[in-house]
Amino acid sequence: MRTRFLSATISSRSPILPTIWRLTMSRRYRRPRRAGTYAMLLAGLMIFLFACGVWMELSKVNITTETFRESARQLSNPNQGFYKIYGFTISDGEEDYWAQVEGLYQNDPDTTIALVEINLQNYREGEISQAGLKNIEALFRALKGGEKRLIVRFLYDLEGKSLIHEPRNLEIILKHMEQLEEILQGYKDCIFTMQGLFVGNWGEMHGTKYDSDEDLRALAQKLASITDESTYLAVRTPAQWRVVTLRGEDQALAARLGLFNDGILGSENDLGTYDLEEQGEERRRRSQELAFQEEICASVPNGGEVVVENPYNDFENAVKDLATMHVSYLNQDYDQEVLDKWARATVAEKGCFQGMDGLNYIQRHLGCRLLIQNVSAGKKAFQNWVSLSVSFQNVGFAPIYAEPRATVTFWDEAARYGKSYPLDCNLRALTGGHAAGKSTAQLEIPLEDLPRGNYTIYLSLMDPSSETPIQLANTQDLGNYGYRLGSVEIKYGPKAYEE
Repeated sequence: MRTRFLSATISSRSPILPTIWRLTMSRRYRRPRRAGTYAMLLAGLMIFLFACGVWMELSKVNITTETFRESARQLSNPNQGFYKIYGFTISDGEEDYWAQVEGLYQNDPDTTIALVEINLQNYREGEISQAGLKNIEALFRALKGGEKRLIVRFLYDLEGKSLIHEPRNLEIILKHMEQLEEILQGYKDCIFTMQGLFVGNWGEMHGTKYDSDEDLRALAQKLASITDESTYLAVRTPAQWRVVTLRGEDQALAARLGLFNDGILGSENDLGTYDLEEQGEERRRRSQELAFQEEICASVPNGGEVVVENPYNDFENAVKDLATMHVSYLNQDYDQEVLDKWARATVAEKGCFQGMDGLNYIQRHLGCRLLIQNVSAGKKAFQNWVSLSVSFQNVGFAPIYAEPRATVTFWDEAARYGKSYPLDCNLRALTGGHAAGKSTAQLEIPLEDLPRGNYTIYLSLMDPSSETPIQLANTQDLGNYGYRLGSVEIKYGPKAYEE
């Protein structure tokens, strides 16, 4: 049995081996005293020929990969970073929103996100007029003409007097939401999140007569129903989040509902964000609410503005809590005293950020900060594919809330030929903050897909809404086809231009 099995195995490897085997096993060489010697010679020859076959097989494909390190560069990615506020009061009068928005964008070239406050105070007595709706649509059309993602806040008050400026009953507010459905659905691709529920001083959901659990839930449900599922919503406090989602039992709403905090690090309770008596059963201490935000904001966004210079927003304390809260965006202009304090601080941690000022450090960590940790690629003998493995890490404060479209491209510059493959990454699982996990994506490329040639391997990540490339925090630069991962040389088969 052993002899027959070995003979079949050898025959499948090479056409010359059966001849050697038959010669060796002929009667002339099957003398008892020489059987052991010839068996050893045969085994050695088999090993040699097999090794030659492996070497020849592997030499058909040469693969190299890049070495990746983190850089301290500023990234320009959607849905994160510092923002400026653009304010508009809607009326029936004609407005040149193209000119207004163009001027705002020209004075704000370095941000990728903007907070748009839309004041509906002129319609607090009834429905929004057709002229008013036309102006709102024209405003969104102008805003979409730029390259910024939008945080949208509808409100009735800009003076801290919501009790005077808000509509006299809840039904008017709900009707306004219904009237805005077509516009918000039509411009969903440029809206990142909707802040607030239209009510409160400055639209911040405090100082309003519509703050009962029933009213807040009715407003949240209505806003969720008239906006696209891809649009995030946000309420002002964690206590309000628990109220409107029924402590997370309303899973559909909880999956879209984030937070906005315009009192970040302003005091022990973030200037009334936590630990208020009027929050009743939902009242929590600061440490509890920070832990709550760390949990829910691993899947929904959080941001706002820092206020009132105090020890809570000293640089090191700020970095710790902003990471816990998974903060993606902050006001670029307020509070300037706090921002100046960060600018005077110096980063002491070892690595690429050592010696940087604190303001730039925080700016570079708002939102996600993805980087490639490692790339490996190879081809095993007698397998007709190249395997590729890419490991990612997120060192930012927050996750990437929209899974990017990942593509691996093999490009032969000499032949002007390339082929692209989708890469399943699951980068949303990298929550950032204090979590130091990594995500590894793997891909197998059939060699029959690639003609003979020298290929550079690239990776690109595209934001699904804005169709802009996601920049990575490595030292490598972003090229036309993405980031260079390595190269592969295929030495057999037809060339691309011969096909």
